[in-house]
Amino acid sequence: MVKEVVGVLAPRAGDVVLDATFGVGGHSAALKRAARIRLVALDADPRAEGVIEGNFADLDGIFRREGIGEINKALFDLGWNMEQLQAGKGFSFQRDEPLNMSYGREPRSGFTARDIVNGWEEKVIADVLFGYGEERYARRIAKAIVARRKEFPLETTFELVELIKDAVPPAYRHGRLHPATKTFQALRIAVNDELKALEAGLAAAWRHLACGGRIAVITFHSIEDRLVKRYFAALVKTDGKLLLKKPLTPGRAELAANPRARSAKLRAIEKICTH
Repeated sequence: MVKEVVGVLAPRAGDVVLDATFGVGGHSAALKRAARIRLVALDADPRAEGVIEGNFADLDGIFRREGIGEINKALFDLGWNMEQLQAGKGFSFQRDEPLNMSYGREPRSGFTARDIVNGWEEKVIADVLFGYGEERYARRIAKAIVARRKEFPLETTFELVELIKDAVPPAYRHGRLHPATKTFQALRIAVNDELKALEAGLAAAWRHLACGGRIAVITFHSIEDRLVKRYFAALVKTDGKLLLKKPLTPGRAELAANPRARSAKLRAIEKICTH
């Protein structure tokens, strides 16, 4: 959603623009083409080149370290790039890899996906799968995990995928969505403490945002989107103005080129200063 992002952020010459999730740099490049800006790009992935390595949850410290007092625009793109899926950390259920799922060098939460499935209580695992993944068969899957680990620990993504397939009904196993999608989402969110990190990142970006500054967020699942929607709604009651009545979604051309963008939603807000 590059055009949409540039449109809502409307960068101007001299703006300090934060790309909080650099990825492969597509949005950053477009923002730099649109205006002569000062780009501040960061990414939790240590393999990202030419950017500040860090999680946007730590923005206050990063800004302090980099000597940045104020920003004019900020983008949080919470989507994936193929390099992350091929990082060897177990993010993809289509590759056989160790169950890690940490974005950074170390998991932000202090535990990996392997730790969760092999060490946590059945009820807690079920709560994680339902709360973070909205997995309707969370209890079945959690029960199967606990039963399997009594025989041997779960070590790889494919071991977990096969367990999930066996645990859910045939209709769900062969549905439109891969049966492991929501479980993997839930584990990834838990390992990286994603929701708290997003709340902290948005709050820090808003604190450092100049009057008339703008923040845009692209979410890819309903849990993230609800968090952003609620946060923006709270800001509107004080010093925020929504730039979009309804979130923007990808157009036909983008969906044809990138079907993975089908669930993307773009929300944006502007900081209004009355004093």
